[in-house]
Amino acid sequence: MSELVLEFEGADASTRESLTTLWNRAYEGYYVPLSFKPEQLDRHVRRAGISLAASRVGRIEGLTFGLSLAAVLGDQAWIGGFGIAPEFRRKGLAGRLIQAQCEALHAAGVKRTRLEVIDFNPARRVYEAAGFTAQRELLLLEGRSPDGGEPGCMLSFDEVVQAHGAAHDPAPPTWRRGLPSLVKTLMEERAVIVGVKRGDDVAAFAVGVPELSRVVLIDAAAADLRAAEALLSALGARWPHTPLRLVDEPGEGPIAKAWTAAGFEVPLRQVEMVRRAV
Repeated sequence: MSELVLEFEGADASTRESLTTLWNRAYEGYYVPLSFKPEQLDRHVRRAGISLAASRVGRIEGLTFGLSLAAVLGDQAWIGGFGIAPEFRRKGLAGRLIQAQCEALHAAGVKRTRLEVIDFNPARRVYEAAGFTAQRELLLLEGRSPDGGEPGCMLSFDEVVQAHGAAHDPAPPTWRRGLPSLVKTLMEERAVIVGVKRGDDVAAFAVGVPELSRVVLIDAAAADLRAAEALLSALGARWPHTPLRLVDEPGEGPIAKAWTAAGFEVPLRQVEMVRRAV
């Protein structure tokens, strides 16, 4: 029996509709819902800085079996979507796809690639075999803001851009919460930026997007534990007793420590993994 023919091509060779279909097949049966409509995939690609030319689609005997979406900024990259369609799983194809993706990024001059994976996901072993190593734990934080609280202040776009690096210093942000992605999101979303100041300096901030029954925090940062506590109080003053949700929060940072101590739950844990070019 002849060996099956595997091919890998840039995702820019696929139509918007076929990429959306492949994304949804790749995430079928996933641990959390990740189904996209074409416009939602467009938004993800735009905000994260996904390079469709550097991303990879895998084909076997002409049939698409998986995709890897990669964002690129200078010599840094992030895998912002990776999966295999159900009928092609457990055949060793994930390892071939991530290797093809790493080769494409290496050819593009990338020296460091990051990704996040749910801590119990078997795909973690695939990434390890491709040279990724675990760096830190990331938490999904969910809880209610205090019923009232000490008011903070409303920050402008420019203020949060200027404060972003210093406020995140104790716990550097993930790719999706990095400044380039945040700027793109702020330009599109009707977000509210709540801050805590010490003198003229921003000690903490949170960028919140109100939804029907909760506020999604697309970014938050605090210089220390006291600032993280003050930030939660400020969110309570702005949105009293309201469900809050924050994704990709570094477990070692002041926000994770302060907010879990205040009763926030951690329904999901991820591991940030990094691969450095040899």
